[in-house]
Amino acid sequence: MFLEALGWLLLLLFIGVITPGPNNITCTVHSALHGPKSNIPLIGGMAIGFFIVQFVCGLTVNYFSNESQIADILNIVGLLFLTILGLGVIALGWSERVLQLPETIPRLGPKTGIGMQFVNGKEWFMVFTVMSTVLDDFGGGIPGILLVTAFTIPGAVIAMFFWTYFGGKIQSKFEHKKFVRNAFTLLGFLLIATGFALSFKS
Repeated sequence: MFLEALGWLLLLLFIGVITPGPNNITCTVHSALHGPKSNIPLIGGMAIGFFIVQFVCGLTVNYFSNESQIADILNIVGLLFLTILGLGVIALGWSERVLQLPETIPRLGPKTGIGMQFVNGKEWFMVFTVMSTVLDDFGGGIPGILLVTAFTIPGAVIAMFFWTYFGGKIQSKFEHKKFVRNAFTLLGFLLIATGFALSFKS
């Protein structure tokens, strides 16, 4: 069961970090404008905020773990959110707004990285989905939450550095409308498929 849960965790983590969201888009644009090294304090703040969000979500899911009706509601909400988010990503890829990256963005530090996590709706629902899917198999309680974060936080940090490193190259491709539409359509359907796969697992 643990290995299966770990597989789901890594899959959700992978999907979460490759699909468009505030963290990876900010890292990409900020790196392109201010250089890769400027992202180090920003990513440090993101990691701290990410831990806090995961801990809060983990405690919430753990508290309601014995309430099957509430667990079912959380699963349905997670499915609906991933479906809506996926459709939103597809729609964004076909809009003109996605081609208009901001020309200027101030240099951001750790406080911004922390604060971003509390208003990042995608992250909250993805973390709720992760915790409701794998927490019991990871032992539950605070030890289980800490074990989950031992995998997710390093993975997320590595992913943010990936977006930082390839920021300039990725940004240049966003000038091509066909590339943007195809990429966002694929990522959107990936989110939707993940939501349905998790609902069947639950």
